[in-house]
Amino acid sequence: MEIGSWGALVFEVNADKALTYSEITQDTSGRWATHDVINSAPLSEFLGPGQDEAEIKIFLTRALGVDPRTEYDTVRSMVRNGENFPLILQGRPLSGNLWYLDGIGSVSTRFAAGKGDILWMELTCRFKEYN
Repeated sequence: MEIGSWGALVFEVNADKALTYSEITQDTSGRWATHDVINSAPLSEFLGPGQDEAEIKIFLTRALGVDPRTEYDTVRSMVRNGENFPLILQGRPLSGNLWYLDGIGSVSTRFAAGKGDILWMELTCRFKEYN
């Protein structure tokens, strides 16, 4: 069953494969300007909505039918190419806009003894809203 997606990165759970996300954080802000006023407190002016951001941890493991290296290479390529797609989590879009992957941080990796195949990787993906 598909539980979310961002382009070719599909979060799903079925009998053969489990690629899921965890520890989602989302930030929403407004854009404000502050104008200095002589002999008075500064005046604040609302300029409009800010750019939403989301950070998602993704766990890629061979034990659950995912090739960590292939998935990482796909996601990394999408970052480098500046791709943007709807970010769908829990079956619905995070917003009405597209999202781009600003970067991948905190990559943790566990290698198998012997040939050194990757057993699992944990990625922290930083998404930003694209207007």
